[in-house]
Amino acid sequence: MDIAIRPLDLASDADIAQLCALDEALDRARWGGTEPATIAQCRAALESSPYWTQCCHVAVAETMEGGQSIVGLAFTMLPLRENLETVHVHAEVHPAFRGHGIGTALVEEALIPAIRESGRPLVSAWGEIPADGDADGPDLPANALARRLGLQRRTLAVARALDLPVDPALLDELEAEAAERLGDYRILTWEDAVPDEHLAPYGVLLRQLDLDDPDEDMEHEAPEFTPERIRTIEQRRKRAGLRCLTAVALAPDGTFAGNTEIHVRAGEGVTVGWQENTLVMPEHRGHRLGLAMKVANHRRLAAAAPGLRRLVTWNSHVNPWMIGINEKLGYRVAQREIGFQGRPEL
Repeated sequence: MDIAIRPLDLASDADIAQLCALDEALDRARWGGTEPATIAQCRAALESSPYWTQCCHVAVAETMEGGQSIVGLAFTMLPLRENLETVHVHAEVHPAFRGHGIGTALVEEALIPAIRESGRPLVSAWGEIPADGDADGPDLPANALARRLGLQRRTLAVARALDLPVDPALLDELEAEAAERLGDYRILTWEDAVPDEHLAPYGVLLRQLDLDDPDEDMEHEAPEFTPERIRTIEQRRKRAGLRCLTAVALAPDGTFAGNTEIHVRAGEGVTVGWQENTLVMPEHRGHRLGLAMKVANHRRLAAAAPGLRRLVTWNSHVNPWMIGINEKLGYRVAQREIGFQGRPEL
């Protein structure tokens, strides 16, 4: 099979359309669902920002019909405000084209040169492994590629998927369970942009999420989520066609005690969405706020995204509290992901 590695042409509608198709194939293989994106939405997700710059290379295969098709991609991302010694890298290959050395070619011809060019000593990456696979198995593609990059396993995450819709009776039961400890705390919800009056305190929640993330031995500097940064994230998310359902917990004194978000792409044919960050501030734990917020947000899904059939989330394997909440809601293990880091000499 003839494979060529080249930079993605961000201005090319043909390139972006093929990348959208690759994303759909990957989601279908992983989660049994897709979130189709328009060319404009996919292009927006690939753009750099004032807070990071990213670059994409693609693997192009000659098809039997004589045309060319994008069958793999490699990303590099450079943070611009924090983690200034880190370069994040990632590689993906179409499920139908695995086992032909495409991942290795992407590492050798795209990622290694990009790492060298970045001048950054710390390399960070994530790789998928089966739910029941040996995380240290040397033959797993993720481990083989990490070994070529000189990276070591630093943490392990578990991806769980929830079949939708959730039974309203289960949500009623879990809401009643949360109410037993809720006391004078209240749950507030909104969609998409954070209300102006909540921008600063919401930024504190987002930073605390990074500070508390149980990522074991990963080296990571938590960013400052200023109002400007939050608005930049929201604008980028909107251009990418993503809606954000947010629930927050309000303490008796009116301050924020926690938050949770669900991201869903707007449009036809979207069947998979993403349960994103959930946090309870340290001083407010023990009131079942995580459960209360997630129940409130999951209850909104039936009306907000009636076509959605699966919701996916990730947890560190050393976060039993959030895992317990997710399992009560019906999330089940779908796969695992290894977090790799290292300071290789390439």
